Amino acid sequence: MSDGKKRSEQHLIDQDGINLLRSKLPRHWILREYRPDYGLDFTIETFKEGVAPPGKSRATYETLGEHVFVQLKSAESPAIHQFEVFSRGNVEKAPEKLDRADKVAEIETYPFQLEMSELVTVERMGIGIPVLLIIADLERERCSFVCLNDDIDKILVPQHDDYRTAGSRTIHVPLWTEIGTEVGMIGLRWYAKRVKLLAAFQRFTYQYSELRWHQHEDWRGLANYFGKRIVGYDF
Repeated sequence: MSDGKKRSEQHLIDQDGINLLRSKLPRHWILREYRPDYGLDFTIETFKEGVAPPGKSRATYETLGEHVFVQLKSAESPAIHQFEVFSRGNVEKAPEKLDRADKVAEIETYPFQLEMSELVTVERMGIGIPVLLIIADLERERCSFVCLNDDIDKILVPQHDDYRTAGSRTIHVPLWTEIGTEVGMIGLRWYAKRVKLLAAFQRFTYQYSELRWHQHEDWRGLANYFGKRIVGYDF
């Protein structure tokens, strides 16, 4: 008889990685599979800590309206690299120029090759909603992440005349951004708030400009109105 459809070992590894990631997230957060998949595997939605309503014994959890996209890469025992970090100038003003006489840190990372099509897709999204590359390390039972939008914008673009000329690029995921640890969860929560913060600071900039125009007039009423618009921000 002919063979039937088969499930590969990598499929099992990928499933184990999903289960590991779910176990590391707070149980009241939601990990949603993103289908069809064009480089984005999941979204994470964050929720407030649970509070039991008056007269109730069970807590309820309120969504914060905060989301991040996820690319999840699972491996049985991913390699660990000692990544040297050198000082450099402001890459918003000029291409990267490292001062190799000034090593500022050495960190452990998971080096991971990403196809150019995945990187270009993330770059096109901009920096508003973060896309996190998460490495699920099955042997060590940990999940660490890096923000791909920022890695492209602050590392790949400044390092190369055109980073798109290669078929793939290596992304270094720091081990210390581990989901489930205090540091990792603080980072994850702030990435989820990014779209709120960008919108808020755009409003702050507008309000500041308008108040400067009104500085020789009765600006107090305008400032009071502006304050009412922003006092409800929950970040």
